[in-house]
Amino acid sequence: MSDSQEFHAATVEEALDKASSVLGLARDRLDFEVLDQGSEGFLGIGARDARIVVKGAEQQVNSLTPGKGADQLLESPEEEEVLPAEEPENAQPVEEELGSASADAPYELIVAVDEFMTSMVEAMGLNATVDAYDAGDVIAVDVATKETGLFIGQKGETIDAIQYLLNVAIYKNRPFVKRIVVDSEGYRQRRIEAIQGMAHRTARRALREKRPLSLLPMPAAERRVVHLFLKENPDVTTSSEGKEQDRRVIISPS
Repeated sequence: MSDSQEFHAATVEEALDKASSVLGLARDRLDFEVLDQGSEGFLGIGARDARIVVKGAEQQVNSLTPGKGADQLLESPEEEEVLPAEEPENAQPVEEELGSASADAPYELIVAVDEFMTSMVEAMGLNATVDAYDAGDVIAVDVATKETGLFIGQKGETIDAIQYLLNVAIYKNRPFVKRIVVDSEGYRQRRIEAIQGMAHRTARRALREKRPLSLLPMPAAERRVVHLFLKENPDVTTSSEGKEQDRRVIISPS
């Protein structure tokens, strides 16, 4: 839609605030659609911004701000998503990555999450038990199944896709409350521990060989785990190099 405009922020609520400020419209007057409610992931893994699109943005802006073209107000998603080379992903502490929302989730929301997740695993043909509950900062969904490997997928791709779809479906017609995190058999924590172990071994090797070493390409959230884990090690420094899917962490002797 040519007169639509996308806005990105940490949460849907913040994206709406941004759209309201940029377009000069009250939030209740915005005609918008949630493209991606975003995710803080677990300890930053799977984190991504929320995205909304405001319909008819150009017409609304032009009618409220004469002489100010929509092209002057358009945000650049690419600019928001690019991480400066001198600013590693460990710029924010883990607590900020997890978010600070602590309000209790409504009971009907927990029930809706549980029911939708149950329908998803049934559609996948899995014999699984679903347990959704308010975990404070997030709504946690534990899925217990004998086919854990199939549910998680290679490198967590399946479980991350399921988590994304669950968040989008649940908040499509509801106000955002807090992130929904899907886990199975403690996979999220095991993945973090695996990344930390790899970072530790690579750091020791970098010191032993006295040269920078590169890890395999990782998503931003997983790179952040490496930066945070090695932040307190005075013998090594970390940085990120590469673009998009090829971006990786470099561990160098101090």
